[in-house]
Amino acid sequence: MDDTLIDRRAAYDDVYKVFYDLHDEINSSTSWEDALEFFWSLSPDNATNANTAIFDIQKRWPGVPGDSKSHYNFYFSNMVKFMKVLPGAVDFMNWMNSNKVTWGIVTNGDQFQHDKAENTGVDKLTPFLLASKLFGVDKPAPEVFMEAVRLLDIDGLKPEEILFVGDNPYTDIIGAHGVGMKTAWVRMGREKYPDDAPDPDYIIDHVEELKDLLV
Repeated sequence: MDDTLIDRRAAYDDVYKVFYDLHDEINSSTSWEDALEFFWSLSPDNATNANTAIFDIQKRWPGVPGDSKSHYNFYFSNMVKFMKVLPGAVDFMNWMNSNKVTWGIVTNGDQFQHDKAENTGVDKLTPFLLASKLFGVDKPAPEVFMEAVRLLDIDGLKPEEILFVGDNPYTDIIGAHGVGMKTAWVRMGREKYPDDAPDPDYIIDHVEELKDLLV
């Protein structure tokens, strides 16, 4: 969902601008540009651990208050507030629904993922949203992908007949590839796919490029 249908990258900048402005320990000693570069170093491969990020921040800027739980809640409550749908994504979801494409969303995270979907209106368009932590296991574990197969609710459906679309090579592509699904990697401005993950079947810049594959 993040950086596939909704714009996590822009929201990430906005969340940490709020954090930067709140903390004199950071903004009095570091330019916003340098601070943002550091904040992005906490999010390799478009993923971050909001529970542990605060400890890296406190190593860089001693005196910044907070703990794992408070930073997690700060991060995700603001992500929900700032998150917007990527351009063209609503049209693509409407296109899938009008063409009777069977689909759904599998995302790592908890209730905040449902909150993002509700805030952006994605919840009204998707047939289902499977949030990994509510299910009990995160991508790339095979169980969450097989639960998605079950939720698609097509008799006799096999994983190799499913195209899994995601932006993270290590959770999305590795996980889907591991259960036999076809995969499409959303580039999100990155020039090179990593060498230590299985190659996706398709590399795209936007989900709308998938239309010819889905009908």
